Amino acid sequence: MEETLKQLLEGQQQLFEGQKQLFEGQKQLFERQEQLFEGQKRLFEGQKQLFARLDKVENKLDGLETRLDGLESQVAENTGIINGLVHWQEELNAQIHGLGHHLTRIEGKVTQLDEKTDNLDAKIGKLDERLSIIDEQLHRMTGNVNFLLKKTSEHEEDIYRLRRAL
Repeated sequence: MEETLKQLLEGQQQLFEGQKQLFEGQKQLFERQEQLFEGQKRLFEGQKQLFARLDKVENKLDGLETRLDGLESQVAENTGIINGLVHWQEELNAQIHGLGHHLTRIEGKVTQLDEKTDNLDAKIGKLDERLSIIDEQLHRMTGNVNFLLKKTSEHEEDIYRLRRAL
């Protein structure tokens, strides 16, 4: 029974370790998301600067049309990068959502183990009560056996004396 409890405790410890690892993974995912958001902010700031430049370029349109084409292709590249980052963020969100499901399942298993542990504790309590009763009965029986041994010894001594007297 102690081994079963030990195994349950070890299983519970492993579940807690698994939870710690899941939390650490989530933390890393959140940190990566923050980095993505910072990258997006920088890209958006870059876009704002590009659009401001475009306004100036339009005012000077005559000799700068070639330069404008280069900037437009850069904006298209940035937009592609942003779309890639948005897609990557969606994938990370899906992974986080999946981790949430795994965590919920693990929590359910921990709850089941807690319930089983509680049931075992109750059974152990009942066994302790029974053992106390048996110990008490054994103590009484030991006293009775000692009394009977004493009486038997006395009777044998009386029988021995009677035989000698005959």
